Amino acid sequence: MRRSSRNNRVFFDLNHPADFHLFNNLISRLEATGYSCRIIARDKDVLHALLHHRGLRFTSRGKGRHSLAGKYVSALFIITRIVLELIRFRPFITISLASPYLIIASKALGIPTITYDDTDINPKLLPLIRRSDYIFSPATYPHRFHDNHFRLETFKELAYLHPNYTSREAEGNSVFFRLTRTDSVHHLGEKELDLSAVANIINSLRTRRDVFVSREIPLSGIIPENSLQPDPLHIHEELLKCAAFWGNSPIMAAESALLGVPAVYVGTGKFAYIRELETSGMVFCYSPVHLDDSLTKLEELLEQADRKQFRQLRDRLLKDKIDMTELFYWFITDYPRSARIIATDRNWQSRFRLSV
Repeated sequence: MRRSSRNNRVFFDLNHPADFHLFNNLISRLEATGYSCRIIARDKDVLHALLHHRGLRFTSRGKGRHSLAGKYVSALFIITRIVLELIRFRPFITISLASPYLIIASKALGIPTITYDDTDINPKLLPLIRRSDYIFSPATYPHRFHDNHFRLETFKELAYLHPNYTSREAEGNSVFFRLTRTDSVHHLGEKELDLSAVANIINSLRTRRDVFVSREIPLSGIIPENSLQPDPLHIHEELLKCAAFWGNSPIMAAESALLGVPAVYVGTGKFAYIRELETSGMVFCYSPVHLDDSLTKLEELLEQADRKQFRQLRDRLLKDKIDMTELFYWFITDYPRSARIIATDRNWQSRFRLSV
């Protein structure tokens, strides 16, 4: 259904590179069918670089702050900035990956907002997430906030990493490490990793195979400066060529699993989608206090030269999942009829089921 004037305008708030990946294909589909998309994006890691690479115009909403007081000041600035952008753009709907700022701004202006959230262990943000008009979450998500909260047979990473969107033929012997900060809202209270132990295994593995190290924290003086840095614009292609993943990023652990690469995830809390991947046999979870055990598990996975069994586990996992991009495209372009269909048709997800 072709819309006109403000009724073809969709507003996105992107907070993290994962948000770009989630909505990248959706933005392409919308723009190809006559919709106008406006993006506001945090200056976070490689997010702006990804947007530039795709040729997408956007407005920056700054870097944010790390201190608690700074987070409140930054939140006020971001909400004000989003409100002004919404007034100028006049979208008929807004969408984000768990952005409390977009929810507050959209509610203030009476604009319907869509939120996808899979970080169910997040007590500081969940009271705000529940205020979104429409919430989509994985089927394993333990909360249901209101009648327009829909739990899906999917992972958000399937918006870009399902075999419909990416190759699964690559093979490689590399190892991928991802080390993230632990002071974000959903990491608060998490024990920091013993970086010296991690550096020891990285340096050991570098004598036998290529090792990619993606990090948000400094490792200068711990591992050589010439260690391989993954290309942020092609990070999933490089991940696909790895024999195993190790890190404290739940997002990249999930991405690895959905590419058929076994993942060792080290974190205090396990989101529901990580528990599902752990049950499937694709992700192996350890607390930071059991760091040595996690590194031993990584060595065990690297000794398994054949990735066929993990690809079979991945294909079995994807059998009944749905295509996130198709879902969001349909929901937006057929809104508000799509909202009524979801509310009344128990089998509505079947139309988006993926074939592996």
